[in-house]
Amino acid sequence: GTFDDGLLHRMQIVANGQTVKLILDGIVGTEVKFPFSKVVVEFGSYARANNDTADTTWDNIKIETVVPDIIQVFADDFSANTIDPAKYQADAPFFEGGVGDIHAVADGGVMKFVGTTSQQWWSGGTLRLVPTFAPSESETITLSVNRVAEAGVGSASRSALWILNEAKTSYVLFADVRGEGGWRYNRKIGETGDVPTGSGTDIAAFNGGTFDDGGLHKMSIVADGKTVKLLLDGIQGTEVKFPFSPVIFEFGSYARANNDTADTTWDNLKIESTGGTTFAPTAVSARVGQLSPAVTVRIPQGRNSQGPVQVRVVSSDPTVAVPDGGTGGTLNLTFPAGGANTATFRVRGVALGSVQFSAEGDLPGANRLGVAIISGPSVVLDETFAAATIDATKWQTSTRSFEVGTGTYTVTQTGGRLNISGAGETDFWSGSSLKTAKSYVATKDLNLVVEVDRVSNEQAGSAGRTGVFITTGDRSRFVFFAQNLGENGWQVNVNPGNPTGGGSNLPGFDALDTDVGLHKMKLVADGSNVEVFLDGVSGGKFAFEVSSDIFVEFGAYARATGDTELGRFDNAKIQYVIPCSSFSDRSVSMTQADAGKKIAVTIPQLLNDAAAATVRVTSRNPAVAIPAGAVNGVLTLNFAAGDPNTQTITVTPVGLGSTTFEITSTPDNCVAGALSVEVVSTPQVLLADAFAGNAFDATKWVLDPAPFDSGTATAESSLTVTNGQVKIDVTAESASWPGFALFTKSTYTASLTAPVTFEIDRVLLDFVLFNGTGARQRAGVWIREAGGSFLFYNDHAAHDGNNFGWRYNNVDNPTDAGVNIAALDAARFNDQKNHRMKIVANGATVKLFLDDVFGVEVPFPFTKGLTFGFGAYVSAANDVVRGYFDNASISGGVGTTPPGRFTAAVQGANLVISWTGEGVLQSTDSLSPTNWQNVTPAPAGKSVTVALQGASRFYRLRQ
Repeated sequence: GTFDDGLLHRMQIVANGQTVKLILDGIVGTEVKFPFSKVVVEFGSYARANNDTADTTWDNIKIETVVPDIIQVFADDFSANTIDPAKYQADAPFFEGGVGDIHAVADGGVMKFVGTTSQQWWSGGTLRLVPTFAPSESETITLSVNRVAEAGVGSASRSALWILNEAKTSYVLFADVRGEGGWRYNRKIGETGDVPTGSGTDIAAFNGGTFDDGGLHKMSIVADGKTVKLLLDGIQGTEVKFPFSPVIFEFGSYARANNDTADTTWDNLKIESTGGTTFAPTAVSARVGQLSPAVTVRIPQGRNSQGPVQVRVVSSDPTVAVPDGGTGGTLNLTFPAGGANTATFRVRGVALGSVQFSAEGDLPGANRLGVAIISGPSVVLDETFAAATIDATKWQTSTRSFEVGTGTYTVTQTGGRLNISGAGETDFWSGSSLKTAKSYVATKDLNLVVEVDRVSNEQAGSAGRTGVFITTGDRSRFVFFAQNLGENGWQVNVNPGNPTGGGSNLPGFDALDTDVGLHKMKLVADGSNVEVFLDGVSGGKFAFEVSSDIFVEFGAYARATGDTELGRFDNAKIQYVIPCSSFSDRSVSMTQADAGKKIAVTIPQLLNDAAAATVRVTSRNPAVAIPAGAVNGVLTLNFAAGDPNTQTITVTPVGLGSTTFEITSTPDNCVAGALSVEVVSTPQVLLADAFAGNAFDATKWVLDPAPFDSGTATAESSLTVTNGQVKIDVTAESASWPGFALFTKSTYTASLTAPVTFEIDRVLLDFVLFNGTGARQRAGVWIREAGGSFLFYNDHAAHDGNNFGWRYNNVDNPTDAGVNIAALDAARFNDQKNHRMKIVANGATVKLFLDDVFGVEVPFPFTKGLTFGFGAYVSAANDVVRGYFDNASISGGVGTTPPGRFTAAVQGANLVISWTGEGVLQSTDSLSPTNWQNVTPAPAGKSVTVALQGASRFYRLRQ
């Protein structure tokens, strides 16, 4: 309905000699291959059949020639016939661990890579470009190179073009994989959907004889700091998530198996920088008559080094919002020659609604700013589907399929429900949806919440699905939360990532996979992610880095030809909600000797943007711990209107035990979670081992050769101590999961006030992938009790697209993939390198930490006979794991009792005095002569509040 009204719309065609972009009202609808440089432009009207009439009106035609702002930053045609060490360094990023002599040879004006694999799988050689590059939303980096020939001999070889993060722990490998499917890519970023090894993910657009000829093709990688586009001969094959900057580029060749040879020829390497003007953030909100937080306008670094750059910030609807300080909805910004490449402005709200701000002028706009002018959190769409027809002011019907299938579908409101029904006429996944007529915004300060009742899912045939999209208008980016009845059940598809097929299964909803009845679906977007909920239970967060022009669709789809689908929905609601207040940590553990730990308290920006907000932090048990400055366990924080929305508190220990800090606020706001605080006895060091010498200390440790499951290790497998580290080197003779561990010879006791802590450096998880992508390895730490219960906290490495990472196994899942620790999913943890692992057992639970970051708390109700260990294991026969460990320590028990602490803090017009330990609070007005008197009435707890006054007064705690 927005576009199909027969009225005024601005049509644009943008041609670059290779493709044309088709744009309507500033929105790119599609990009189509059109490889012609001399073109003719026509406009007019057509009528289809006999007696049909044409009646089309046009105005304001304009044709412009625009020179893209492109700078060439690196180029080499290899005509020098040398390998310049200032440009290149020999390298070979790890792929599957093979060994060979593949290397670069500069000759004949090209760069060739030749050599042979002597130990499988996939040995290789590359040249790494010495300079690094920093792609961003404001500066796109494009690498292009001619792959002249792929002539390897043997089972398989590949032309390898890499983009890696600076640490070289994450990558996308774009390659022609001769012998294993042709043009493909491998990705490793520590997220579901990774295929870090093996033949990789097929790029369907590059299948066929045109590309699979081993001959000359131009390969390109386009990086913007969030994704990479992979192109061949100017045609985009796919876009892959890669959120890293700076980046490293490498090119070379790999050969798969023993005696396979590499023979790849490259030429004409070029890297270009394409810049534009960007807004950061990309979405803001403000109230009517108020100003938004500051928005930064950035041009690429160095673009104004020789002359000034002029940029205009333009509002699409000045009746809703304008750039503050501008005129008529336009603000002119000048970036002076040699000056800063950033400037800031604020948005002023004029009326309720949403608009787009664009950047115009000397540099094209690389993104747009989404603006929501609000009166506060509010419902923006509420639909019960009670009317006889669909409300065109709220909705539009979309006939777009989920994949490429076609079918006949109807979208109607009947019986007080939305009904989407039809049948597939071709494969796969035809269907229809009801799509919002308006678009919305989502930011970290103003979340977009979509709720709907999925009433039923009636399907006949191979499979059918009903679900909810949060999407851009063209579905170039989306999160689709659906029940796929007949295949995976409840799942999520994400574009880019896994935009088609079965998607990502949601294991928490597996029990409901075949339940076709009423379920309440909810999606929450914050500009970076979408969290999905079913019946109030979270299924996880999924990447959706879109903050404006967001649409919602309710859809139903049938998988194959002849399949039928009927999906019913009811009670749709879309609203803006401010996020919950939160603590920066979920758990704090400290001793009575600790001076206190700093914790940040954050409220949403919109809670105090226009008026002051008050937050109260309350300790449930002030006898254990309080926020410094608290009165009777309650600390009041004042956030003035417009002030920063984060303040820091100090958690102060009072006595042994545990307590919980809670947040309440005025105005009332939700809370993301409480802060768990435990105050424990000062521990003793019970064990410390830096593994000096050439053998482990048998008075401290016992070797345990038991497998994690049932496999056996080869006779050559070993656990040794060398170079101050324990090295566990295991080759599997039979599956599954043979390995070694060292366990403590002594046993330990844990309690709530005297927990026991085991820490160790897991220095490295190394491996050899004899079985290729099917290989798996584990390295981690154990806690066991005499009765057989255990918990194994481990780094579970997989190479076939399963993103396992940091997990734990216990008696409930003793040998399977384990339970994921979501808090440790970040890429910085998943590099198989040095990390400090820690287990804290208190007789009721164990808490798991990595690099002092809290991961998860797991029930473990055992107090005595505890032993700790560390080990490494490998899954399949002939595969290899090598685990390296160092600096083990165990602490616990009860050490020296610390002295009491006496503290004071100003709170408004009062002084709050607090103390730990036992004693009587006394005061005097003079130290000479002294006249100490007990404070009366005696304080009820271990804190007291007194009014500040002009005269001096002294306080002490008599013990």
